[in-house]
Amino acid sequence: MSQITTDTVPSTELSEVDMAMLAKTRSSGISFIPPETHDMVRSLFDPTIKKSFLELCITSALLLNFVFAYYSVQWFGRSFTRKLYILQYVFWRLCYNGGIGIVLHYQSHYETLTKWAKKTQIFNKKNSSLLARFLQFEVGAKLPSKNKVYEYPPELTTWLLFRQFVDLILMQDFDTYIIFVFLSLPDTNLNVLFNWKSVLGIVLIFFNVWVKLDAHRVVKDFAWYWGDFFFLQTNSQLVFDGVFNISPHPMYSIGYLGYYGLSLITGDYQVLLVSILGHFLQFLFLKYVETPHIDRTYGQANDNNDSNTPASIDDLIAKENFDYSRPLISTGIWLNNFNKLRISDYFTVTTVLTIITWYITYKPSCLTLFILTFSIKFFEWIIVSTILYKQSEDKWFTKLFMKNGYTQLYSFQQWQFIYNFSLVISYTLLTIQTINNVHMIPFKEESYTQLIFGLLLCALQVWCDTEIRDAISDFGWFYGDFFLSNYITSRKLTSEGIYRYLNNPEAILGVAGIWGTVLMTNFAKDNIILASLWTFSNFMLVKFVETPHMEKLYGNEQRISGVGKTLLSLKPLKRVSEIVDNIEHIIMRSILNNNENHPVVTTTTTSSQITKDHDDFNKRTNNAKDWENVIENAIKNVTSRLTPNCEFELNLANDEEACSVVPDPIEIDWKLPTDLYDDNDWIGLYNVISTRNNREFTRVPSFGHWVHTKDHVVERTDEFIRGKIIFDASLLNYEVGIYEFRYHSKDTHKVLMISTPFQVRLPELDTSTEIALRESLLAFLQAAQVIKDGKFFDYDNGNKYFNIKSLQRVIKNSIGVELSNEYIRKVNGDVDVMANRIWDIKKILDDLE
Repeated sequence: MSQITTDTVPSTELSEVDMAMLAKTRSSGISFIPPETHDMVRSLFDPTIKKSFLELCITSALLLNFVFAYYSVQWFGRSFTRKLYILQYVFWRLCYNGGIGIVLHYQSHYETLTKWAKKTQIFNKKNSSLLARFLQFEVGAKLPSKNKVYEYPPELTTWLLFRQFVDLILMQDFDTYIIFVFLSLPDTNLNVLFNWKSVLGIVLIFFNVWVKLDAHRVVKDFAWYWGDFFFLQTNSQLVFDGVFNISPHPMYSIGYLGYYGLSLITGDYQVLLVSILGHFLQFLFLKYVETPHIDRTYGQANDNNDSNTPASIDDLIAKENFDYSRPLISTGIWLNNFNKLRISDYFTVTTVLTIITWYITYKPSCLTLFILTFSIKFFEWIIVSTILYKQSEDKWFTKLFMKNGYTQLYSFQQWQFIYNFSLVISYTLLTIQTINNVHMIPFKEESYTQLIFGLLLCALQVWCDTEIRDAISDFGWFYGDFFLSNYITSRKLTSEGIYRYLNNPEAILGVAGIWGTVLMTNFAKDNIILASLWTFSNFMLVKFVETPHMEKLYGNEQRISGVGKTLLSLKPLKRVSEIVDNIEHIIMRSILNNNENHPVVTTTTTSSQITKDHDDFNKRTNNAKDWENVIENAIKNVTSRLTPNCEFELNLANDEEACSVVPDPIEIDWKLPTDLYDDNDWIGLYNVISTRNNREFTRVPSFGHWVHTKDHVVERTDEFIRGKIIFDASLLNYEVGIYEFRYHSKDTHKVLMISTPFQVRLPELDTSTEIALRESLLAFLQAAQVIKDGKFFDYDNGNKYFNIKSLQRVIKNSIGVELSNEYIRKVNGDVDVMANRIWDIKKILDDLE
């Protein structure tokens, strides 16, 4: 159950600043105002800030790293010391994942640290053990007053202690990495070190510093130290501001560009490999620790609520055309959606293998490979651009096939083959040409750094293409809005995924790997020309074909990307943009209307209007009386308090058998003496087996099957309060069993009343005819609130208590037929398709009997 906040601080005594800082514990819902905290660097190195004993130890250890490194170089040599600090860095980086990661994983799922602190009473004033006194001393050193250690909930004090554990690992991780990088600098003069690599490396380092500072500005210490794993801020939500508009998870992605900047400066490929390892481990931490916690705490982001997304259009095409199959797609390193019954797929694969065999057998010259790659790419650009341009202008490509007896969809399928085939062939030739040039280069040690950086840029392009396909699906990837615009009902461009940050990611990141080949070949002229051709053709296609068509189809309303918002928020660029907009406005007014009396909107006026404050804060007061003693006494004597004013009755569809068939709603009538009632009372649904014989206190969670009573009061008198609550499909449990409702006092698990146990059953679907089966299945899923546009949608999108397994149980219980998860997902939960399949299986099984 999600606890409701029990304010320990009256809201009337809090200022607006305090209300903004107000936090609450995750489980108990206790509200409190966290003390002021400081960032890692200030906490450890700012002499004006009070230090704890552990912080002094951490700072000393950091300084000793440099002292030890100095003497280690003197005694054992630079090479040995360098290897030693590689091992130290790897150790601390693994501590990040295996230490911080595991601790946060268990804290996120089970609140392990908080529960340990509560169980051991480690922050209790009466606990006089050596460990308790030491930890209380440590936490107290970070608070304005030592006595406040006992005033704050264990969630906060545990977090303050956890911060020092984080400081140790993160600072040691950074310290050992910097020493390792310093020891990797070449023994040469500064003039040799100062080159384009060093300049680019310094730029990346400064950008990295800005990313970290801006990220800290946005998320503050609370999120920087994973505070929401311990407690929540009352107004906490995901923020997309500043650097968070530039890249997904900037602290884990572009927040490590400094690694690559230092690798460029040193020119040592070993530094680069170690940096890649550290960054890779950081992404593992993000994937398996932080992202799952964010999804559970804040929900999964879904920017586009429109049902007419590219993915849904793909589903619609597949539904209306049974002979349609997903097209073959090149992922950059593999081919997806290969269809064994589609000849064009074999043709594509055979062509690739033929080119590779030709290269191995005949070993063509560099010039031959360059001319062939250039020619294929040039003609691919001309053919693709011509088809898209003429298709946008007058539907030429579609008309060409339709007038010869083919369908609109067939023409789109032929275009899919042409587009994918041209991409595969051009990139295959570029790959072979690059490999051939790399083999021709006499490699030195510094060349390995360029090779690795080139491969990283290739990986960046593959990631970009993958993100684009995830955002716009097959329909968008193959320019479906050029060929099947009649399938589009919502004239709105997507802002999901990578398109949140960039309007045209393919124009920038879509050629990163192409320029990576330039690095890998040590700036070979052939590859520079090819990269320029790729970039130019990509730009021309986007600028003069794709963009005009998008404006014609979706309107010319400009959508500002996340990167654009961040750049415009910088004062110099914002001022330049305002001046340009104002000049453009004046020019347009002069052209369209020569009347000088028309007012011109100035930059100053626009800014003042934009910055006008319309916020209105309403303070709420809470004048409820303190009934704590009365309620505690009532709960202890619950049996004796069952007066005529205590009622807890269920209205079931089948009262005689005391059973309910899901998803029929269950109506609860309750009545309670006025002195026992509280607005935070709640009713939960439980399996009788799980609650066992605990009748006065519920020791198991309700897993969300609960409702507050305060919004369901129907009658209030001086003697009693009466209410009525309906548990509908979104609150019911879809597992067969014996259940009961429990009325709990306040937002605790103390029980005041328990309902009569009742049985939950699954429905029986009508199998008299195929039509009856389809209608009864559709009606059931509609009642369960898991139907959207005629499709069953699973846990992530619909009724979170009714998932695929629930649907499988209903079908098997009613008909004796089983459908696999894979099949249901394959047909995208289409009720008609599933009903037809169920009926076919049933007929076959009946015939076998």
